[in-house]
Amino acid sequence: MTTFGWATRLKYGVLAALAGWLAGVLVSFPFEFALAWRYVDGNVHRLPESLAEGLVVWAAFSLFIAMSGFVPLVLPLVLLIAPARIVRWRRILVPGAPVVAFLAIYQRMGLLRPYYFRHTRAVRAFFVTAPNFFVLTFALVVIWVYVVLAKRRLSALRSSVPEA
Repeated sequence: MTTFGWATRLKYGVLAALAGWLAGVLVSFPFEFALAWRYVDGNVHRLPESLAEGLVVWAAFSLFIAMSGFVPLVLPLVLLIAPARIVRWRRILVPGAPVVAFLAIYQRMGLLRPYYFRHTRAVRAFFVTAPNFFVLTFALVVIWVYVVLAKRRLSALRSSVPEA
């Protein structure tokens, strides 16, 4: 019987992180397009260059955001917790990951202070930003993809074990 070793867990975790990063970049593309459109100020012929520059910078920055969330939070989860347990907890983990990411980014931005519970203008303004949508999408997709990959691998392992 083939085991679900740490190398396979790491591979699935990295694949899930890449899928999450790609999904986050795609979800945040409209924000980058709007920003590029604002920078060209009506000069449509400059839009492709501005958009390309903005997407390269955003891709690098979002990759940094993704890795700063993946390495300390997801990587230990993937390597230390049994995949069967993660698959079993998927109904809690899949919706819980974006909530934890939401709280983490709002804590980092200082938006969870008591002042902002009464004066929510800054919280509402930050909610509709590319980093916020990226972080929420990244967290959701990483856990979901890892659960799908682990569930598929575990079902293949169970079907290859001969009945006694």
